[in-house]
Amino acid sequence: MRSYPIWVDTYNPSYKSSMAKSQGIRDHAKNKVYIGTSASNSYPFLTNELQVNENGNKRTFNFYVDNELMKSATYNKSKKVFENNENATNSNLLEPQLKAKYFDKWKKEEQDQEQKMRNERYAERLAVNGQ
Repeated sequence: MRSYPIWVDTYNPSYKSSMAKSQGIRDHAKNKVYIGTSASNSYPFLTNELQVNENGNKRTFNFYVDNELMKSATYNKSKKVFENNENATNSNLLEPQLKAKYFDKWKKEEQDQEQKMRNERYAERLAVNGQ
């Protein structure tokens, strides 16, 4: 089987098969994105979710990344217009802020992993030297 550096598992209850290349969404869909070099060497990267909720004369669309609301819009059926919801939890986070937030998280994870490796090497050296 061919290996891919990015793999997306899709859950969409609107279809019998989630293998469709393009899909419509009736109420919600969720994607789990994995990164790595192969099926046996892949790691969770992010989860995104799309939802649509009917509320009387309005239909609200929400987009989440890692369970955080990133963008929301409401379609007013009577006026036939979209209204962006600026008061959504994180909808006012700009791209640079999102990059900074996740970059800091990934940088700390990488530093922790490097420190763990240094500690393991140091312990091996102590064991070899009989200390």
